[in-house]
Amino acid sequence: MYAAWKKSDLMDYGKAQRERRMLYSRTDEVLYDMCRKWSNHRDLSIVQAKVRIIGRVYAAGVERKGEKDKTKGIYETVAKILQKKQTWIDSEINELNRFKSLSIQSYERILRLHGYIVRLLKKGTKSKLNFRSFVSKYLHFHVPIVPLFDSVASNIINRSDWYPWKKSKAHILIPMRREYDPVYYKFFQQFLLYFSDLKEKKLKPKVRDADWYLIWSAYEYYD
Repeated sequence: MYAAWKKSDLMDYGKAQRERRMLYSRTDEVLYDMCRKWSNHRDLSIVQAKVRIIGRVYAAGVERKGEKDKTKGIYETVAKILQKKQTWIDSEINELNRFKSLSIQSYERILRLHGYIVRLLKKGTKSKLNFRSFVSKYLHFHVPIVPLFDSVASNIINRSDWYPWKKSKAHILIPMRREYDPVYYKFFQQFLLYFSDLKEKKLKPKVRDADWYLIWSAYEYYD
């Protein structure tokens, strides 16, 4: 175990998952089904729909990133960029979907694909903001083993009694590379330790379950 989980933590985890199943899991199922049915990036209109739906449902801030793009909507711009790189993106997604759970073999592929698309969108749009949160969520619904990133999850996992970076970096499995997004890389390493503890506790977690508990805990903790 990398963190000291108390009995109350395990009870909270169960409570959070029951709440997710009751209130939110159907939304995720719709998004997973959408990305399974239209998994590739050949049809621009379908890519645009996926970008728009996932971006809005998960409040990934894509609209804010497009404030300077006055000639086109940001969703259209992002979709067109992804569609142009369809061959490589679809190949990587297909390869990642061969893995049924997070494993050492999948770590580098996830970080490389995420970093590549973040750089692609940053270069292809007029925005100076980062797309790391949107890209992690967009990829997750195409490949459910991809950890979702946002500031709420990042802040709570970094709590001193959980998986702070100062402690987590002593257990790094993958060295940092230039092609990775550095912020997502750090979060990814912390998430791996957290996910390992969930498995050790026999909780049979999926990545989305683990992500939900971070969000749930953040609101419980700060409330």
